[in-house]
Amino acid sequence: MPQTSGQRLVFIGDIHGCNVEFEQLLAKVEFNPANDRLILLGDFISKGPDSIAVLDIAMKYNAACVRGNHENTLLRRYAKKHNQRFDNDMYDNQLENGEFDPSTGGFVHVLADEKKILKKTTPDQIRYIDSCPLILRFPGNIFGPDNGEVVAAHAGLMWNQPSLEAQDPAVLLYIRTVVGADNSTASPTRDGYLWKDVWNDYQQSISPISRRTVLYGHDAKTGLAIKTFSKGLDSRCYKGDNLTALVAYPDQVGAWNHHLVSVACSVHDPKLPGYVDGKV
Repeated sequence: MPQTSGQRLVFIGDIHGCNVEFEQLLAKVEFNPANDRLILLGDFISKGPDSIAVLDIAMKYNAACVRGNHENTLLRRYAKKHNQRFDNDMYDNQLENGEFDPSTGGFVHVLADEKKILKKTTPDQIRYIDSCPLILRFPGNIFGPDNGEVVAAHAGLMWNQPSLEAQDPAVLLYIRTVVGADNSTASPTRDGYLWKDVWNDYQQSISPISRRTVLYGHDAKTGLAIKTFSKGLDSRCYKGDNLTALVAYPDQVGAWNHHLVSVACSVHDPKLPGYVDGKV
């Protein structure tokens, strides 16, 4: 992603249609589209009160984004509705039936509001979602020279792939843990070890020139998880916790600074006490 001199980068974790909190967080960080760049880490739609309003805000500020599993499902639904081929057709049966078979690379996704959202989206909004890549690279040593290249992906990365291009798209959308005797298999379940723990151990073991630091979301159960080589920003807004931004900015001598900013969220999960029905 291109970077202009002096520009702040504002990374925000899973918004999940929580438009009010999204606006509150932008106000709290004093977001200025003339000097700041907004980056959404996927799953900015679905579940919450108003995904269309979130899309409007994102597009108003020309937000960069990575695709989350909910955006991917919406696009797959759109393609199916319009008899178009979709890149993830190989996963259709497993995703449609909610099955998971690690031996075949199938990843679970329980459909939420995507079909309802699809009825309200405009062609421009579909094009915006479709423009979100699976990985974003960022210039400069945002977290210091020892942290290597900085990238964003919705769910995370596998530690044992030789390049970003070699990463499995389904892993980028769904990974939570790694399993197997050598931690070499990705899984969307809670079995095994959290991918971020194995990732951090591996990055620490290699040369700084080969390292990567990844910003991601997706894992609401773990919540906010800031480690040396991974920055997990899903802080469970939909469930009534917080919506969080990581703000990174260069100082006058070019060194990067960064801090976290959060706002409290209403409970938007109808299964939880204190649920606030804000759907439109």
